Amino acid sequence: MSEHVLQVESREATGKEYAKKLRQAGKVPGVFYAHNEKSVAITFDEREIMKTLTSSEAGLIDIQIGGDKTRKAIIKEVQTDPIKNYLVHVDVMGVSLEEKITVSVPIHIVGEAVGVKDQGGILHNYIREVEVSCLPLDIPEYIDVDVSELNMGDSIQLSILTIDKVSIVGDLDQPIVSVLMPKVVIEEVVEEEGVEEGVEGEEEAETSEDDS
Repeated sequence: MSEHVLQVESREATGKEYAKKLRQAGKVPGVFYAHNEKSVAITFDEREIMKTLTSSEAGLIDIQIGGDKTRKAIIKEVQTDPIKNYLVHVDVMGVSLEEKITVSVPIHIVGEAVGVKDQGGILHNYIREVEVSCLPLDIPEYIDVDVSELNMGDSIQLSILTIDKVSIVGDLDQPIVSVLMPKVVIEEVVEEEGVEEGVEGEEEAETSEDDS
């Protein structure tokens, strides 16, 4: 459970120009919403929201809008600029501790696969996070996937993930990671016709000189 309270302010203005002014002032626009509640446009201090994003990968946070009471919430979506990599917008969802929610949890690969270490294979990640359903207090920060026993051609599917009080959402046959055979690139050696013709020309010249 979070000990840090993320302080935010509500805002009335919207639009690209207003968002630009906010970023120039070290602020980030966002929205807070919850089940059966009207959404609220909010503003984050950039340093504070970055600190929160760094310390909480998927778990609960405490948030306070203005002088209102502290609420339990999760970071639902983060939008960043694809070129300059600054925060563009952050969505925060308020939650009830008694209602299950669906969230994305990061996958952490643990260990070194036998198929990579001893057999020359390549470890391929298909997904880097997985959706789970659980009560807010049971949200795992991340899920470890141990690949140590994987041989060449082996894979791990979502179906092997078993977490207490947590249900995996989605296709359980979805592979998480596999050890693949490396691709072999065969380079075709092409004789340079010009070089061969040059050699043949020299031989013909030498023959002509000998005949004369």
